[in-house]
Amino acid sequence: MTHAQRTPVRETPEERQLAQQLADTEGRLIAQLAGRREITEERVRETFARMYQRFTDAPVRSFLPILIERAVRGELGH
Repeated sequence: MTHAQRTPVRETPEERQLAQQLADTEGRLIAQLAGRREITEERVRETFARMYQRFTDAPVRSFLPILIERAVRGELGH
């Protein structure tokens, strides 16, 4: 086992905040969209994950939640 494998990855406060914002956004989208017009929770989660991947290289990460939310709503027609 290398040193890198034993050393836990430390998230910055900003990374933790962004992770929480993304989780909150995904939860809100599920609550608002799942069950409407045959949209399942799984479909919302899959769409969210795909849109997240689309923006992983974004240089300004603080806007990811709103960008992903808009993209998910656009794809799912809401």
